[in-house]
Amino acid sequence: MASNKNKLLPSDFFSKSSPLLTEKLVYIGQLDTYEQGADIASRLLGIETNDTCIYRLTDSFGEKCGDWLEEDGLRTALEGEEVVYVQVDGSMVLTREESWKEVKLGRIFGGSAIHEENKNRNWLKNSDYVAHLGGHRVFEEQMSEIIDHYAGKGDGLVFINDGARWQWNWITAEYPLATQILDFYHAMEHIGKYMGLVVARTELSIRMESIGKLLKEQGADAVLKVIQEVGCRTKTQKAERSKLEKYITNNKERMDYPSYIERGLLIGSGAIESAHRTVIQRRMKLAGQRWSKQGAQRMLNLRTLNMGGYWDRLVSHLKIAA
Repeated sequence: MASNKNKLLPSDFFSKSSPLLTEKLVYIGQLDTYEQGADIASRLLGIETNDTCIYRLTDSFGEKCGDWLEEDGLRTALEGEEVVYVQVDGSMVLTREESWKEVKLGRIFGGSAIHEENKNRNWLKNSDYVAHLGGHRVFEEQMSEIIDHYAGKGDGLVFINDGARWQWNWITAEYPLATQILDFYHAMEHIGKYMGLVVARTELSIRMESIGKLLKEQGADAVLKVIQEVGCRTKTQKAERSKLEKYITNNKERMDYPSYIERGLLIGSGAIESAHRTVIQRRMKLAGQRWSKQGAQRMLNLRTLNMGGYWDRLVSHLKIAA
């Protein structure tokens, strides 16, 4: 049986935890479930605690962390970068109050952070993250606090997104000189949906490979011409072709992939899709989890702090408070 002097209970953990121990327990709490966290603390730190203790510490510092993120203006120094990328997307989290609710996640990184693992996969050394459970207005403000430092880069500030209207409206209004890129793979999904209706299944893969090559080498107009030349017979096919033509026309300026490739820019939003898994899903979409909206945002605060490489800020604040 463990000694009581090494046991931290919810009633006394604030008074008995040293800054170092508090930081370790908060780190464990944002890393895994609170139940598993208590076991990790026991095995690795020799501290007998419980899931309630881990939860209360993590939730408390998740709230404080939100204030620190606002006050400190955390951001990676990217002034020397030729290109700064911004990617934004949404991910659903199960809440107690409103069932599934969208977390808006933003990722900001410099061109030098990109390291090629192989022909089809890149690895990013560091990024800044913003995560907000709620409306896009607050999220835009939080993102702009970071992005505004790089607005002077003109078209060297590069946004790659999946086409949500609110995103483009915000980017166009706040950063009119920035480069806007519609995620290449999202565009191909739209094209593939239509082509699947008008082309035999045995030919679809070859046709889509050809269209993808054409889109990268000659751009949207060339692909639009191909689509218009494909035989279209039924009412459904004609309606889908009309929707696709409108989609391409509306996004034509964001689909200039030949020039993006010539500039050496990324054309896909894989970085933000990866961030969904590492920042949000790995901790907040485990089996049986349901969050209060307040608790979810506090956990997001800690996750973005850690994934952005700013965990030392939490350590510093704990030392000051001690």
